[in-house]
Amino acid sequence: MRIGIDIDDTLTDTKASIDKVIKKYNINMKKRYNNKFTMEDINFIFGNYCDEIFSDAKIKKGAKEAISKLKNDGHELFIITARDNNYSNNTKKFTYNFIEENKLDITEIYFGQYKKSDLAKKLKINLMIDDNKNVCENMKKENIETILFGDKIKTWEEVLKYIERKSNG
Repeated sequence: MRIGIDIDDTLTDTKASIDKVIKKYNINMKKRYNNKFTMEDINFIFGNYCDEIFSDAKIKKGAKEAISKLKNDGHELFIITARDNNYSNNTKKFTYNFIEENKLDITEIYFGQYKKSDLAKKLKINLMIDDNKNVCENMKKENIETILFGDKIKTWEEVLKYIERKSNG
């Protein structure tokens, strides 16, 4: 199976890194919508603290083991992320370092993917794992199966169980 995987708040706990920066610098985030940051908040926090956030982001519990198992089971794993160098010239460097430090065996990494479904269709992705509901909805429009990470499936152990059930029919 060809599996697409998001990074922020899917593979990493980016929100915890953002919260740490907000607390550390006593930043008042003005608005939130459905407990998510507004674009104004995102632009401010990443515009000023991107390097600190990405360098601090930790891997989600069970993600390393899940990636290893999926790869050992013969799946091709593609990171498809909206991350790019808009806020920092170090974003790709931090991402590659994260992959290397955690010894994640990834087939390929694609940055700057704001409409992930277009690339997923081109790559013939069978399953996309992402924490963004809109991304998952766009994937479904392209007949790409999705796991909305953090919704009904909240852990990487649950991701593995879901994929094993799919693989075993």
